[in-house]
Amino acid sequence: MSVTLKQLAEMSGLSIRTVNRVLKNQAHVHPEKRELIMRLARDHNYIPNMAARNLRLNCSKFVGILSNLDQHTPEIYIQKMQNLEICLKSKGYYPIIGKYDMNQSVLEKILADWSGIAEFVIVTAGNKALLCELFQRYPLTPIYIDRDDIEDSHLLRIDRTTGIRDAISTLIQDGKKCILHCGQQENRKYGIEAAFLATPANKRPEKLQIPAWGSFENGRKLAPKILKSGADAVFFDTDRMALGFLNYAAEHKIKIPEKIAVIGFDDDPAGRQIYPALSTVAHPVDALNQAILSIIENKPEKNVNMSFPTRFIRRQTS
Repeated sequence: MSVTLKQLAEMSGLSIRTVNRVLKNQAHVHPEKRELIMRLARDHNYIPNMAARNLRLNCSKFVGILSNLDQHTPEIYIQKMQNLEICLKSKGYYPIIGKYDMNQSVLEKILADWSGIAEFVIVTAGNKALLCELFQRYPLTPIYIDRDDIEDSHLLRIDRTTGIRDAISTLIQDGKKCILHCGQQENRKYGIEAAFLATPANKRPEKLQIPAWGSFENGRKLAPKILKSGADAVFFDTDRMALGFLNYAAEHKIKIPEKIAVIGFDDDPAGRQIYPALSTVAHPVDALNQAILSIIENKPEKNVNMSFPTRFIRRQTS
């Protein structure tokens, strides 16, 4: 932990005013006193808490967002980030984006720079151990999004089980005899299992899986295998994958959902714009953003720990 200005003054035996003058590199301080203060500041990891000063002046309106955006980032993730930015700006805040880097020195520089202007940092990606260690050193309050391994901090989680369970349950109620899961993300399997467990054993359909990464290309490439599997319904890990399958189906004049019902995950805008419109499971974007705003505006003394359910949106492919 870094020390405060007051603690530096106490350790040096000098006044807060003198210590402050040295740290601001102002004149008229004896060289020996200057050297003592600078040495203590280095040894005890002193970081000017500009965020606290800005807060007292009612001008701490900047909010950091740590993400892993790059050229390979899916469009739906970019859209969620944009929605968060719009939400913050609508309340008078100024979001600043920092690309998460596994390089500690890079991440440390980002947090050091933000310490002068921001109070809160929304964390959407990153290594737990490194982040927790760095946030102990800087006057910043993290708000972790969708993590299961964080304690003693604000944490807002996404419950993927709810929406997927409802989607699969709908397929079962529709009388589907064989449901295929195309993908390999573990958190998708929990919702599927929940739907099957809630169904009497004598009414459960056959369950199949084709493990694959959830890309558009894989959805298209695996389409022949899916169609030959005998499944009359398929749940894809992502909308991108589902759109790849639908692209293949349209090209080969395969009727959807007559031949096979299709459900994706993410509520990608493209899924609403195609025909037939893609059934999907949607993230709790608005509720999540409102919770973030509530923490920033109300500054609760106790850490907020909340979970937000996903929801099934039925459209024309199921």
